Amino acid sequence: MAVGSLGAGSGIDLESLVKQMVSAQKDVKVKLYQDKINGYEAELSALGKVGSAIDNFKSSVKALNDDELFTGRDAKIAQKEGEEVIAITTDSTASNGSYAIDVNQLAKGSRVMSAPGIFSSADDVVSKEDAQLIFKAGSHEFSMNVAAGTTLSELRNQINTSEDNFGVSANLVDDGNGNLFFTLTSSIQGAGNTLKISNTAVLRDEDGNVIKNNPAVEESKDTDVEDASIDEVDELDLEGDDVDFANDGPIPADEESASLEEEDVSNSDAAELDDAQDSPSLFASGLTLDSVSTEGAFAGLYTPLGEEARDAVITVDGIQIRNDTNTFDEAVAGLSIEALAPTSKTTKVDISFDQKTVQETIEEFISSYNDMVGLLNASSQKGAVLNGNSMIRNLQASLSTQLMSGYGDSSSFTSIFDLGVKMDNQGQLSFDNTKFNNAMKRGYSEIAPLMSGDNGLAQSLENLLENYTGSRGMTNSLKDSLSRSIDSTEETLEAYESRMAKYEESLRTKFTSLDSRLAEMNAQGGYLNSVLAKM
Repeated sequence: MAVGSLGAGSGIDLESLVKQMVSAQKDVKVKLYQDKINGYEAELSALGKVGSAIDNFKSSVKALNDDELFTGRDAKIAQKEGEEVIAITTDSTASNGSYAIDVNQLAKGSRVMSAPGIFSSADDVVSKEDAQLIFKAGSHEFSMNVAAGTTLSELRNQINTSEDNFGVSANLVDDGNGNLFFTLTSSIQGAGNTLKISNTAVLRDEDGNVIKNNPAVEESKDTDVEDASIDEVDELDLEGDDVDFANDGPIPADEESASLEEEDVSNSDAAELDDAQDSPSLFASGLTLDSVSTEGAFAGLYTPLGEEARDAVITVDGIQIRNDTNTFDEAVAGLSIEALAPTSKTTKVDISFDQKTVQETIEEFISSYNDMVGLLNASSQKGAVLNGNSMIRNLQASLSTQLMSGYGDSSSFTSIFDLGVKMDNQGQLSFDNTKFNNAMKRGYSEIAPLMSGDNGLAQSLENLLENYTGSRGMTNSLKDSLSRSIDSTEETLEAYESRMAKYEESLRTKFTSLDSRLAEMNAQGGYLNSVLAKM
C-alpha cells in the first residue's frame, strides 16, 4: 500500500487514516445541509414558475377588464387581399351599419422640371452672384442662400440636405440625348399646394447692368393678376358630380373649355420657355437663378400638366368628400378612412361590434387560466415540492369560488359559463363557440357589465391576484423567505466545514508528531538490531 507524506517516517498510511476520520465526522452532516439547500432551491424554482403563470393570467384578466373591449367596432371591407383600395380604423363612437365608398382620386404632391436645352451638365453654374431661393407649397416655406458660382449638382445637394426643407427633393435626370433635366418634387399634398420657387437675384443685361422696370416682369405681374380672376377649373368633373368643389358652386360647362385652357396654358408655357432660351439676358451671359425657379420673367422650371399638387377625393354613400391628404379622419364620425388606390367600383364597408376581438380575449383568458391551474395541480401533487403549500391550496380554492360566483346586473348573463365557457372535473376550462355566438346575438351590450367594471368578473379576479403578485404579494414573500433559508443554511454549512477543516488540521498535527516518534523508534530499533547482529 502506498504511503503518503503523512506516515513516511513510520511507514504507516496515516494520510488515509486522517481522511477517514474526517469523513466519518463530516460527510453525513454535510449531505444533510446540502439536501436541505437543494430542497429550498427546488421549492424556490417551483414558486418562480407559479409566479410567472399567475402574472400571465393576471395580464389576460387585465385585458378582459377593459371597457373598450366591449365597445369597439370592427370594419369589414369587401376587398381582396393584395388589392386593397381603402383602410379603415374605428373607435367606439362609430355607428353600426354599411357604407358604400369610392376612391375618386388620391392626394399627391407636385413636381416641377426644367425645359429641354436649359442644362447640359451637372457642372452648369446657376448663379453668378450671391442670392436666395425661396420654396413655397401652400403655407409651407423655406429659403436657402445660394452662393455665386454654385453648380447645378451643388444646388441639388444643398436643397436635399437643407435643415429647413419641408419636403422638397431635387434630382438630375439625363435623357441620353444631351439634355439634363433638373426636377424637384414636393411631398406637400392638396390642391393649392403646388411647389413654387422664386429668387432674390437681380436681372442683368449682357453687360452686367441691372435691368430696371423690366417690361417682362411687369407683364408677368399683369398676367398673374388676370389669372387670379379666372375661375379654377374643377379637376374632378366626374359623371354624376353636381358640385364644383374648386368654385363652391354648380359646375359650368367647362369640359371643352378646360381642355382648351390647358392647351393654351401649355402652349403659353412652352412659348415663354422658348423666349427664355432665346433671351440674351438669360443665356448669352450665363445661367441665372431664374433657370431654377418657377417664378420670374425667365423662369426655367415649369409644372408639367397633371403634376400639380391635388386633393384626395372619396365618395361615401353618394357624398363626395375632399381632403388634402389620403387620410380622412373627420369624414364619417368614428371612422378614419385611408384612401390607398382609386376604385373602379364601389367598395362596401360593414361596421359592427368587434365580436372577434372579444372572443380572442376570452380564449386567451381560458388558455392562461388552464396553464396556471395545470401548474398549480402538478406542483401540489403527492411527492411534488409544493405539496402541502398553503398558498397553493388557498389560491386553487379562491379561483374556483370566483368563477362560480355571479356578476353584473344583467338578466341574460350572470356568469362566464353563460357565454360558452365550460369547466371539467380537473378545473380546466374550455370554450363553446356556438354557445358564445348565440350569446353575442342575444345581448352583446350586456356582456360588458358581466366581464369588466367594478362589479365584473375580471375586476374581482384582479383584486384576488393582487394578493399573490407584486413585491408584497404572497408569492414573492414566500420566495424571499426561501432565499433567506438558503442563505442561512449555506452559512451554517460554511461554518461547519470550517470547523471540520480545523479538526482535520489538529489530526494532522497529532499524527505528524506520532509519525516522527515512530520514525525515531524505528531508527533506534534498527541500530540495536545491527549491534546485536555483530555480537
